[in-house]
Amino acid sequence: MLDASEPPSMRNHRESKIPRLAADENVRHVWTMLAIPILIIALCVGVCRWASGRFEVMLARASKEPAPTAHTGSEVAKLFLTFEEIRDVEIVEHNSTVTNYFDPTRRRLFLSSAVAKGTSMAAWTLALHEAGHATQTGEMLGDVKWRQSVIKMTRYGPVFAALAAALMMFFLRFPPRFAMMGFGVVCVIFLLLNAGTLAVEFNANARLRNFLEKHLSHHVTAYEKLESYLHRAATRELGDLLSSPRYFFFSALPGSGASRPTKGAKE
Repeated sequence: MLDASEPPSMRNHRESKIPRLAADENVRHVWTMLAIPILIIALCVGVCRWASGRFEVMLARASKEPAPTAHTGSEVAKLFLTFEEIRDVEIVEHNSTVTNYFDPTRRRLFLSSAVAKGTSMAAWTLALHEAGHATQTGEMLGDVKWRQSVIKMTRYGPVFAALAAALMMFFLRFPPRFAMMGFGVVCVIFLLLNAGTLAVEFNANARLRNFLEKHLSHHVTAYEKLESYLHRAATRELGDLLSSPRYFFFSALPGSGASRPTKGAKE
């Protein structure tokens, strides 16, 4: 009911505030909706940054520490494989965006030149950790292959999800908050899958214990340090979510180069 005694100027001012209040409420609603996917994405980034950061710190420190014996990364990996009586694994030097990994299908251990020829604790850490996967046969083999599939999804999936979200927003007029939410959910799924399969990495480290106790029986300090470094190496792929653009543009796109030597290629 209008107040006849109310001056027209005051009435107009009061009525003009109604659209502004509605607009402010819409802005707050949009920001509230955007806050949820932003928080989800920030959580994923934080976890990945923690994992990659602790690995980078370890690598920088271990690279400056000489290995306790004169063996290179390739040589100590061979010693371990011989200790485990494994003779069907070939060690291949391979420098690419994706390297320092074990291929269970072809039974090949791919090591970068720096790791294969290095005599630092960092070279030992990476070579031995990946060599540990060579002993995961039988019932464990399926887990190893699933772990590798998860790593690939973590490395390449986020970029595909981001591109899909962008295309949906620009061409299908999909609301940004829903596109961001979808991207955030995909990142969480990849992160949880990655974390859920870490047991395979820790199992690979556990398989090194007997060899290291014997080989480093006179180097107790080096053995303790190596155990710590191996633990950090086991969680390094947890940070691959952040490196998805690098893996995508340098190894997934046509013409970017193979991530590993193809069968029959000169290696």
